[in-house]
Amino acid sequence: MMSRLWPLTLGAFALGLDAYVLAGLLPGMARDLGTTQALTGLGVVLFTAAYAISAPALSFVAGRHSARKALLGGLALFTFGNAATMLAPSLAILLAARLLAGIGAGLYSPLAAASAAGMVGTTQRGRALALVLAGLSMGTALGVPVGLLIEHRLGWRWTIGLIVLIGLVAAAGVAVRASGFPVPAAIAWRDRLAALRAPFSLTTLSVTLWTGIASLGLYTYLAEVAAARGMAAAVPVLIWAWGLGGMAGAMLIGRVIDRHLPPARATTAVLTLLGIGFFLAGWGTPALVGAGCFLWGLAGWASIAPQQHALVTHDPAHATEAIAWNSSLNYLGGAIGAAAGSAALSAHLTAFWLPVGALVAVSVALALHLAKTAW
Repeated sequence: MMSRLWPLTLGAFALGLDAYVLAGLLPGMARDLGTTQALTGLGVVLFTAAYAISAPALSFVAGRHSARKALLGGLALFTFGNAATMLAPSLAILLAARLLAGIGAGLYSPLAAASAAGMVGTTQRGRALALVLAGLSMGTALGVPVGLLIEHRLGWRWTIGLIVLIGLVAAAGVAVRASGFPVPAAIAWRDRLAALRAPFSLTTLSVTLWTGIASLGLYTYLAEVAAARGMAAAVPVLIWAWGLGGMAGAMLIGRVIDRHLPPARATTAVLTLLGIGFFLAGWGTPALVGAGCFLWGLAGWASIAPQQHALVTHDPAHATEAIAWNSSLNYLGGAIGAAAGSAALSAHLTAFWLPVGALVAVSVALALHLAKTAW
């Protein structure tokens, strides 16, 4: 049964690679296009913003057509946007292409998770959600190093070409499967917005937002934090440890919530581990910093599946919309955390103290979650 999900996982792998590899390609892009890294970096902002906004805004597509057609539409936009990125002759076209790719990613990602949950039995739902999430994490832990190696040998356009190829293969896998996808009901905007008013869903989504602020926000400045600790040379190793932890967390969390811990307890454990990871990364000995980054990646990536499981179980009729909001707020949290870190550094606060902000944010997330479970 789980083998049926490989196209969804492969598509998620392409999204994870695209979302995290671009930062390493910026110098080559800037040189090739005759512009600055700051301007080229707007492509990262546009991709992330489009992803965050389009995830809930386009969730109605599956209801009006079908999950299969909507998945293919998302992959088509994502792949075409990356093809345009690969061939972009100017900064303006590059930025437009990144915006288009982000819209496609926002349409595909939450629907892939909702489809995976609907294609298996209830006892396998956690593993199905985690499998799609594992695709995203493997795109980061495995795909990004390969993508940067390709960029070093052949140039950044070839790395984007790899993303295009993976997107096409994933789309082919979805296209040849004519049945088996769930059929979500068409839901009006007022019903989709109802998830933001229901206390359970609103609190769950708030936990996701604050977790994203903590985990993804601090990840943006991992190099600065390491440099403030006198460990600038270890940054590649720390990023690798974070990615490996993320892959382990994404792959194991489904089995944990299916067999050992209910989603509420799993979220409590994950948020606690995330705080420990921040503490070790910020103030541990050099050896413990690596362990902290591993725990940080593990807990950060593992935090998504129990949240999705809780939302889907609480309101199955609105599963696609709830997962779309959850995905959107995760990325929005990362953007808020990155902006807060930028403001702190601009105010001449040393990066050594950025983990404090992450600890505060994860403490807020844990407090909200514990308050919800006490209802």
